[in-house]
Amino acid sequence: MREYIIYEVKNDHQPFILGRERMLEELLAMEGEESPEVRYLCHEVDPDRLMFQLKRRMDRRFPEVGREGGLLRLHHPVKGTIRIGFGEYSITARCEGTRMLDLDLFAGLSGISGGYFAVRGGSGECGWLKPVRFWENGVGTSRQLCGNSSI
Repeated sequence: MREYIIYEVKNDHQPFILGRERMLEELLAMEGEESPEVRYLCHEVDPDRLMFQLKRRMDRRFPEVGREGGLLRLHHPVKGTIRIGFGEYSITARCEGTRMLDLDLFAGLSGISGGYFAVRGGSGECGWLKPVRFWENGVGTSRQLCGNSSI
């Protein structure tokens, strides 16, 4: 089972975080969503809105989409099951099955917003769910998250 804790970084703060992802991951590991920095940098989670949007985006890929207690449950007979819980500033996703579940989850969330940042529990892995685009702006290298996906 793979567990991800996912935060939505506010658009105004994304340029500051780009290139400093490891610092954000360390902050999240030490203090979690109780940190005043996390409350400043990240959007609050609206579970009803997010559940509705995820159901709408994922129902084509998952034959079974529903609730299991307070969790959103997405099940595919071959890929496995994703259970998604909602905190005040974070989403916790537990993937049981193939790695394709992780990709489906990341594609679904990144289609809702380009600002999602995930930390994989206990592994030290972290990163944006959207790819980062680099370009030269005449002064130096610039970075930004790519636009919304088309799925």
